Amino acid sequence: MIEKRWKKMKPFLSACVAAVAITAAVAPSAAVAQQCADDSGPSKTLTPAVAKVLQTVYEQVQADQYPAALAELNQLIANRGDSMPAFDKATAYEMRGSIKANQEDYRGAQRDFQTALNLNALPAARNNNLRYYIAQLSVQLEDYQSAIRGLNEWINNSKACGETVDWNAYYLLAASYVQIQPPNYRAAMSPAEQAIAVAPEPKKGAYDLLNLVYSELKETAKRTVILEKMIGYWPAEKGYWKQLSALYAEQQRDRDAFTVLEVAYRAGLLSEEAEITSLAQYYSFFNNPYRGAKLLEREMNAGNVKRNQKNLILLSQLWSQAREHKKSIPILREAAQNSNDGELYYRLGMVLLADEQYRAAETALRSAVNRGGMDRKDTGDAYLLLGTAIFSQAGPDDTALWARAREAFVSAQRYETSRLRASQWIEYIDAVADTYDRQKKLEIIQAKQRCQAELDRIERDQRIRDLQNRGATPEEQKFEADTHKRCDPILGIGDSAPAAEDAAGDDAAAGDDANVEGEDGEEE
Repeated sequence: MIEKRWKKMKPFLSACVAAVAITAAVAPSAAVAQQCADDSGPSKTLTPAVAKVLQTVYEQVQADQYPAALAELNQLIANRGDSMPAFDKATAYEMRGSIKANQEDYRGAQRDFQTALNLNALPAARNNNLRYYIAQLSVQLEDYQSAIRGLNEWINNSKACGETVDWNAYYLLAASYVQIQPPNYRAAMSPAEQAIAVAPEPKKGAYDLLNLVYSELKETAKRTVILEKMIGYWPAEKGYWKQLSALYAEQQRDRDAFTVLEVAYRAGLLSEEAEITSLAQYYSFFNNPYRGAKLLEREMNAGNVKRNQKNLILLSQLWSQAREHKKSIPILREAAQNSNDGELYYRLGMVLLADEQYRAAETALRSAVNRGGMDRKDTGDAYLLLGTAIFSQAGPDDTALWARAREAFVSAQRYETSRLRASQWIEYIDAVADTYDRQKKLEIIQAKQRCQAELDRIERDQRIRDLQNRGATPEEQKFEADTHKRCDPILGIGDSAPAAEDAAGDDAAAGDDANVEGEDGEEE
């Protein structure tokens, strides 16, 4: 969580004041104000002998000869430690702590800085800097409670002296509150906000920390604001886009959530399957399912989205919503073939029915009800759709198809959610069948009447020929033969015989034609 912020330091000796000051890459950017300088008390000037040793140490540090510099200081402290004036001793420990920190001996560095601070012999500004270094080392050593105490003390002293507190101090303090167990996110929020406020330029680590703190504290509005800034500062960070989109969705700002994901996708930041399918669903939600389907299909072909059952179903749904049923059907059929139950065949049947492919819809819906595995609602609906698909194939006299459709609707009556509609369909089919039967019976009666009239006419014409003492012409003979061929079966069957309907239907038009011819002949 916390970055290593203790970097290489080079202490330097100020010849003009004969004193040693320590600086660090992570130290405050502004010097402590002069009004906090403490010139009272013991001398703040090194003795010549100690100054000479420290000058040598300084030169070794400048040449990156840290082991030699450390050995020189160890010897100085071992030989003269207790006899050195307090200022000399504090300066020696201060320098040695700096060198140990460069050598990554953090505990040793912390002990030396604490020894120098405890002597209280250095100027106030340097003592306060020692508090900062000690606190930083506590962070490095994961002693976060000590870091919190030290950083708060340093910040308070710096503010009292009119110093602008460095952003990194606030960052370390907030991070320490987060690292303690249990974390104190509420205490971390203020320093985390201060770290961003005083930084001379956007610091990614500071923004990440504040984003975490806001997230843990459920500060949704504040978190949204900083994430909006973060995607502007670091647009290549995919995680920021995803988090911002999720926050917008949490606040019912779905259009903003969709826009953020779309921009991230166009920037090439979204490549994971869940991200792409989420974006495709957003396209559907905002009434552009065609674009969502094209996106999902493209990513499937590119291998970024698996061609599994779940994703195939989504793709087929998008194509269906876009009224592209012919594109939806093969995809849904592919998904259904790998299914163990009838649910996907039920969906396939719906799409085929919407595309007016009634026979294929019947096949799919029969597979659905035969495979089973659906809840009662879908099962009832599947039978309803099956009956609809069958009835839609029927012509004006396809009584067999009407009967099959009726069987499907009777099955649908067994399910409470589909019972009413199924009953209405059955009532309708029964009414159609009854009307058809009555029409057929009427046609049979009318056909018999026409045939009887034609046969009576033939008999009359024969009597006339007998009186005229002549035989039938070829045309009259043909007419008589055709009439007997057509009418004898009709007149020889009962009204309720199954064959009567077809015979009557076939002969009705022919009888009309015969009447027309007869009328013409009679006029002649």
